[in-house]
Amino acid sequence: MKSTAPCFLTRPGLAGLLLLLFLATPAGWSQPSPLGNNLRMAAAATRTQADIVTRAADNWSRRASSAGYGVNQFQQDYGNIQGQFQGLREQFNWVASLSRQLGRTRADNAVAELDAGLSIIAELFVFLENEFNAGTLDRNTIVRTSRAFEDAMRVWSREFAKRSSRLGIA
Repeated sequence: MKSTAPCFLTRPGLAGLLLLLFLATPAGWSQPSPLGNNLRMAAAATRTQADIVTRAADNWSRRASSAGYGVNQFQQDYGNIQGQFQGLREQFNWVASLSRQLGRTRADNAVAELDAGLSIIAELFVFLENEFNAGTLDRNTIVRTSRAFEDAMRVWSREFAKRSSRLGIA
Protein backbone atom coordinates (compact mmCIF):
# COMPACT_ATOMS: atom_id res chain seq x y z
CA MET A 1 0.00 0.00 0.00
CA LYS A 2 1.31 3.38 -1.00
CA SER A 3 1.36 6.09 1.68
CA THR A 4 -0.57 9.28 0.99
CA ALA A 5 0.99 11.13 3.93
CA PRO A 6 3.12 14.16 3.11
CA CYS A 7 6.82 13.34 2.71
CA PHE A 8 7.83 15.12 5.92
CA LEU A 9 5.80 12.62 7.95
CA THR A 10 8.00 9.76 6.83
CA ARG A 11 10.66 8.67 9.25
CA PRO A 12 13.54 10.50 7.47
CA GLY A 13 11.32 13.52 6.81
CA LEU A 14 10.18 13.68 10.43
CA ALA A 15 13.76 13.37 11.66
CA GLY A 16 14.79 16.20 9.36
CA LEU A 17 11.89 18.35 10.54
CA LEU A 18 12.79 17.79 14.18
CA LEU A 19 16.42 18.55 13.44
CA LEU A 20 15.43 21.82 11.81
CA LEU A 21 13.17 22.62 14.71
CA PHE A 22 15.92 22.12 17.27
CA LEU A 23 18.61 23.84 15.25
CA ALA A 24 16.48 26.84 14.38
CA THR A 25 16.88 29.66 16.89
CA PRO A 26 14.12 32.19 16.47
CA ALA A 27 14.72 35.44 18.33
CA GLY A 28 12.52 34.35 21.21
CA TRP A 29 14.41 31.10 21.66
CA SER A 30 17.97 32.24 21.30
CA GLN A 31 20.27 32.34 24.26
CA PRO A 32 21.62 35.72 25.33
CA SER A 33 24.58 36.82 23.26
CA PRO A 34 27.95 37.40 24.89
CA LEU A 35 27.65 41.04 23.77
CA GLY A 36 24.33 41.41 25.58
CA ASN A 37 25.72 39.87 28.76
CA ASN A 38 28.83 42.03 28.62
CA LEU A 39 26.69 45.11 28.04
CA ARG A 40 24.50 44.33 31.06
CA MET A 41 27.58 43.77 33.24
CA ALA A 42 29.15 47.01 32.02
CA ALA A 43 25.92 48.90 32.69
CA ALA A 44 25.68 47.50 36.21
CA ALA A 45 29.28 48.52 36.90
CA THR A 46 28.55 51.99 35.51
CA ARG A 47 25.48 52.38 37.74
CA THR A 48 27.53 51.32 40.76
CA GLN A 49 30.33 53.75 39.92
CA ALA A 50 27.83 56.59 39.35
CA ASP A 51 26.40 55.89 42.81
CA ILE A 52 29.90 55.99 44.30
CA VAL A 53 30.61 59.35 42.64
CA THR A 54 27.28 60.77 43.83
CA ARG A 55 27.90 59.67 47.43
CA ALA A 56 31.45 61.03 47.30
CA ALA A 57 30.13 64.40 46.12
CA ASP A 58 27.56 64.43 48.93
CA ASN A 59 30.27 63.65 51.51
CA TRP A 60 32.49 66.31 50.01
CA SER A 61 29.84 69.02 50.26
CA ARG A 62 29.14 68.09 53.91
CA ARG A 63 32.83 68.22 54.81
CA ALA A 64 33.32 71.48 52.94
CA SER A 65 30.44 73.01 54.92
CA SER A 66 32.41 72.74 58.17
CA ALA A 67 34.16 75.90 59.37
CA GLY A 68 37.56 74.22 59.60
CA TYR A 69 37.64 73.04 55.99
CA GLY A 70 40.90 74.14 54.40
CA VAL A 71 43.15 73.76 51.40
CA ASN A 72 44.52 70.36 52.44
CA GLN A 73 41.04 68.89 52.80
CA PHE A 74 40.01 70.44 49.49
CA GLN A 75 42.94 68.93 47.67
CA GLN A 76 42.25 65.51 49.16
CA ASP A 77 38.51 65.66 48.38
CA TYR A 78 39.13 67.09 44.93
CA GLY A 79 41.60 64.31 44.10
CA ASN A 80 39.19 61.68 45.43
CA ILE A 81 36.18 62.92 43.44
CA GLN A 82 38.27 63.39 40.34
CA GLY A 83 39.55 59.80 40.58
CA GLN A 84 36.06 58.44 41.17
CA PHE A 85 34.71 60.45 38.24
CA GLN A 86 37.50 59.13 36.00
CA GLY A 87 36.47 55.62 37.04
CA LEU A 88 32.90 56.44 35.98
CA ARG A 89 34.15 57.71 32.63
CA GLU A 90 36.06 54.47 32.09
CA GLN A 91 33.05 52.34 33.03
CA PHE A 92 30.77 54.37 30.77
CA ASN A 93 33.28 54.13 27.91
CA TRP A 94 33.03 50.34 28.24
CA VAL A 95 29.22 50.57 27.95
CA ALA A 96 29.54 52.96 25.00
CA SER A 97 31.96 50.69 23.18
CA LEU A 98 29.76 47.63 23.61
CA SER A 99 26.60 49.54 22.76
CA ARG A 100 28.10 50.85 19.51
CA GLN A 101 28.74 47.27 18.45
CA LEU A 102 24.98 46.81 18.25
CA GLY A 103 24.94 49.11 15.24
CA ARG A 104 21.72 50.82 16.30
CA THR A 105 21.17 54.52 15.74
CA ARG A 106 19.10 54.83 18.92
CA ALA A 107 21.92 53.30 20.96
CA ASP A 108 24.51 55.55 19.34
CA ASN A 109 22.38 58.62 20.09
CA ALA A 110 21.90 57.57 23.72
CA VAL A 111 25.65 57.07 24.10
CA ALA A 112 26.34 60.50 22.62
CA GLU A 113 23.81 62.19 24.92
CA LEU A 114 25.15 60.49 28.05
CA ASP A 115 28.74 61.20 27.05
CA ALA A 116 27.88 64.88 26.55
CA GLY A 117 26.35 64.92 30.04
CA LEU A 118 29.57 63.59 31.55
CA SER A 119 31.54 66.21 29.63
CA ILE A 120 29.36 68.96 31.05
CA ILE A 121 29.82 67.62 34.57
CA ALA A 122 33.59 67.49 34.01
CA GLU A 123 33.54 71.24 33.42
CA LEU A 124 33.06 71.63 37.18
CA PHE A 125 36.61 70.33 37.61
CA VAL A 126 37.91 72.96 35.20
CA PHE A 127 36.03 75.66 37.10
CA LEU A 128 37.47 74.58 40.46
CA GLU A 129 40.98 74.28 39.07
CA ASN A 130 40.79 77.77 37.59
CA GLU A 131 39.49 79.24 40.85
CA PHE A 132 42.14 77.41 42.88
CA ASN A 133 44.99 78.47 40.56
CA ALA A 134 43.78 82.07 40.58
CA GLY A 135 43.69 82.03 44.38
CA THR A 136 40.00 82.95 44.43
CA LEU A 137 38.56 79.62 45.59
CA ASP A 138 36.70 79.97 48.87
CA ARG A 139 34.80 77.49 51.01
CA ASN A 140 31.36 78.71 49.83
CA THR A 141 32.34 78.14 46.21
CA ILE A 142 33.53 74.65 47.05
CA VAL A 143 30.26 73.85 48.85
CA ARG A 144 28.11 75.19 46.00
CA THR A 145 30.18 73.42 43.36
CA SER A 146 30.26 70.09 45.19
CA ARG A 147 26.48 70.27 45.61
CA ALA A 148 26.09 71.11 41.93
CA PHE A 149 28.31 68.12 41.16
CA GLU A 150 26.12 65.87 43.31
CA ASP A 151 22.92 67.18 41.70
CA ALA A 152 24.36 66.76 38.21
CA MET A 153 25.39 63.18 39.01
CA ARG A 154 21.88 62.36 40.23
CA VAL A 155 20.41 63.71 36.99
CA TRP A 156 22.98 61.82 34.91
CA SER A 157 22.25 58.58 36.78
CA ARG A 158 18.51 58.97 36.12
CA GLU A 159 19.17 59.63 32.45
CA PHE A 160 21.44 56.59 32.26
CA ALA A 161 18.63 54.45 33.70
CA LYS A 162 16.10 55.93 31.25
CA ARG A 163 18.30 55.33 28.25
CA SER A 164 19.20 51.75 29.17
CA SER A 165 16.61 50.31 26.81
CA ARG A 166 17.98 52.40 23.93
CA LEU A 167 21.46 51.15 24.74
CA GLY A 168 20.25 47.58 24.40
CA ILE A 169 20.54 46.82 28.11
CA ALA A 170 16.92 46.41 29.19
